[in-house]
Amino acid sequence: MANIIQTNISKVQKLTKYILMGLIVVLATKYIPYNNLQIKEIIMIGATSSISFAILDMISPAVYINVKTSTPKVNQ
Repeated sequence: MANIIQTNISKVQKLTKYILMGLIVVLATKYIPYNNLQIKEIIMIGATSSISFAILDMISPAVYINVKTSTPKVNQ
């Protein structure tokens, strides 16, 4: 039972991370450019960034870069 709860918490954390990433991209896309974009375009850019981030996180969730040596490491 505890394992199921932990899995659900992990899923919620990941979903929150993807949504937050999308919102950051949406805000940046809305306020940074000089040319105004349509809301539909802004939402599509945000959704694309969230989906891309989720796919990358699923493909390589345990890869990180060691700052001191700049070499990729894989958690096992």
